[in-house]
Amino acid sequence: MEKKQHPSYGMIQLSRSSIGGTGTALFGSSIMHNDVIRLTISNGFMEREDSQDRYFVKTSRKNCIVEVDMSYTQFAEAITSLNMGDGVPVTITNIGGQPVPKCPYEDKQKIMRREVEDAADDIAQKLVKEAAEVKKLLDEKRVLSKSDREWIVNVLKDAGQRLSSDIPFLNELFQEQMDKTVAEAKGEFESYVQNKMNSIALEALAGRISDDGIRPTANMILGAEEVEQVQDGLLDADEQEGGMQMNM
Repeated sequence: MEKKQHPSYGMIQLSRSSIGGTGTALFGSSIMHNDVIRLTISNGFMEREDSQDRYFVKTSRKNCIVEVDMSYTQFAEAITSLNMGDGVPVTITNIGGQPVPKCPYEDKQKIMRREVEDAADDIAQKLVKEAAEVKKLLDEKRVLSKSDREWIVNVLKDAGQRLSSDIPFLNELFQEQMDKTVAEAKGEFESYVQNKMNSIALEALAGRISDDGIRPTANMILGAEEVEQVQDGLLDADEQEGGMQMNM
């Protein structure tokens, strides 16, 4: 057996990971997550034996080069949006074997609500200040000049513009954030359900193959379309079994 090592040799691994409790926060996500996609890059080496190459991780997960967690949505976006922008947010959890402090959670709803309230307070304070200046002008002058009247008109127009445009704009931003959060949660749930269905289908297939005396090999890897066919076949088989029982 021949073993080859080189500083350029590396291994990349993608896996699903479940996190208990209240879940974990992810950078670029507005919800907590109990299921993540974990990408690990480690040093690798190669072994040559029986005219075949085999590839292995040189170090354990704790000593990996880098490890990041992604939501299902972030993972799908990463593999479908190549060469677009600066990339997709990920959460770094390990660098060179050293754990990285956990990503802090930010409640986007609370942040947007606070920003809307702060903006509304700022508009209200400006209106109060301008109203006081108008009152002061009216108290000091019984007869207003043309420039004074124009100034008052401009103050009222500015106040009306802020009330008619700024507040609705902030409300629109708040609603967009709420829609984004709901869509993100829905996408995560749908991805979780689909992965569970695939796992159940593969387990059922493995059980039936084992019952028939056939041993699955490493090359028996199903694609997405094949998994759907397996699911459909299991449903049809269950329906046929149920019909046979009723006929009996």
